[in-house]
Amino acid sequence: MRILIIGASGLVGSHVLAEAKARGCEVLGTYRNHPVDDLVRLDLEDPVATRSLLESFRPDWVVHAAGWTWVDGCEKDPARAFRENCEQPEMLAHLCREFGYRFVYFSTTYIFDGTAGPYTEEDKPNPINIYARSKWAAEQKIQAVLEGQALIPRVICVWGRETQQKNFVYQVIKALKEARQMTLPSDQLGNPTWAGDIARWLLGLMNRRESGVWNLAGNLENCTRAEWFCLIRDAARAEQLVPISDSNAYVSLSTAEMKQPALRPLHAGASVRKLGLVFSDAGRYPSELDCIERRLL
Repeated sequence: MRILIIGASGLVGSHVLAEAKARGCEVLGTYRNHPVDDLVRLDLEDPVATRSLLESFRPDWVVHAAGWTWVDGCEKDPARAFRENCEQPEMLAHLCREFGYRFVYFSTTYIFDGTAGPYTEEDKPNPINIYARSKWAAEQKIQAVLEGQALIPRVICVWGRETQQKNFVYQVIKALKEARQMTLPSDQLGNPTWAGDIARWLLGLMNRRESGVWNLAGNLENCTRAEWFCLIRDAARAEQLVPISDSNAYVSLSTAEMKQPALRPLHAGASVRKLGLVFSDAGRYPSELDCIERRLL
């Protein structure tokens, strides 16, 4: 299987790249702003270069793991949010249809309003911020172009090794090392999910030539940020990554009290029932942290 991964320098894309290589696939990955060895630079703002790359590599699958995921940033710059999260992926979908390639577009459970989570793949989206609206618009446009044959994984609370070390697990470990108190939302729930599992599930679905929406998430559907913090803290202490301290390492505030620029869906958790019908070990979050150091460093 030949796979082109757009955004292979990012958190999810880098894990998909590693999993595909481990399975013996012929893989080409791209980056835009953060160079990585063995990746090629591609800016989707350049449609000529994009077409040329797809024509020359001729993949069986194109995986779009790029986009702008900074929720508050999207709220402040809707034009960029829709350009990177919707218009550029739609362009790729058109090229995939023209050339006969299969297409994967990573979406998010943030497309729901968070009033009735955890959500299944069949639940009706109701996005409440610009980031979510751009992703939901992309889902609809891509499936319209590809007549429902795109594979659309929805993810949430993703963590794992990444070059920029931005995800929540890195943030917690850094705060613990610095004895710095974190401020966490008390009322936001979701599924902590290791990117390596996302990659493994995705490659399995691609091998099966699946299409449509799939929730790729861990099994803690109702996990609060404070609960996730404690899981990370306990695992990091067990591996001696951080000092053991009795100090209160976080304070919880309601989402309303945090006054973030973009609205957040309070319960954007994902149901993993459908995933569990295909993968018997779907959503095994507690065991993911058994080797937290190896999964991050």
